[in-house]
Amino acid sequence: MHFLNGKLVPEKELLISPRDLGFSRGYAVHDFIVTYNHKPFKLSEHVERLFKSAEIMGIRIPWTKTQIGTWVRETLDKNSKDIELTIRIFITGGISSSMHQADTPTLIMIVSPRSFKPASDYEKGIKVKAVSYKRPYSDAKTNFYIEGVRQLSKEENDNIAEILYYDSTQVFEGAGSNIFAVMNGKLVTPKSNIVEGITRNTLLEILKLPIPVEVRDFTFEELLKAKEIFITGSNSEVRGVVEINGTEVGNGKVGEITKAVIKQYKEYIFSYSK
Repeated sequence: MHFLNGKLVPEKELLISPRDLGFSRGYAVHDFIVTYNHKPFKLSEHVERLFKSAEIMGIRIPWTKTQIGTWVRETLDKNSKDIELTIRIFITGGISSSMHQADTPTLIMIVSPRSFKPASDYEKGIKVKAVSYKRPYSDAKTNFYIEGVRQLSKEENDNIAEILYYDSTQVFEGAGSNIFAVMNGKLVTPKSNIVEGITRNTLLEILKLPIPVEVRDFTFEELLKAKEIFITGSNSEVRGVVEINGTEVGNGKVGEITKAVIKQYKEYIFSYSK
């Protein structure tokens, strides 16, 4: 079961008008939540970020954060308790025949079985491709994923796990992830022009490492000299990057700091989801 504008609906009724601004103009924000032990992970933080994204984009939300959170729980409760799930929340500008948003936005919650990444991603690491690109409204989690989809649609990128964005001034983030790098004896993650991931922020709170953690912007040239790189995301958690644009990162293997981060995050999740 899914959620559409105040009602629980089956898959065949999960429909919106082609006049909806989320479809016709791409005017929408969203957030993505996974479950652990059948509980939505960091629900309040995700709802808070959803509202922040809507505020940045100017989408007016007539519901409270508490109401959205309640609907998330109710929707998940109507789905299987035998498997872990994901729920993707969309808020669009609503149905409109112009570029003016409707009086009432469209609210959609799509529930799916959680699809886990293969063990090799964590044991052997992943390959990524970096492209020069900056998302518009980069602090908001919008539906604008065109560059990531475009890049991953190319046959030569079939073995690429993620697309990273950068420009002449700084490294930003992945198409669906945040990035960390071990550089000059520090673990560094970008500060600005990014969506602050829930996994990223959790790590910044819990990590206990033999090197300091620093939140600052850095260039792509600095990134290419990193000893270790890893990316983070709600569903994929923490994955080491062993190759970027065909060049090995460090010794081409998942590094010791990355392994420690993976371990600490898994321990945190286990404790959180009891």
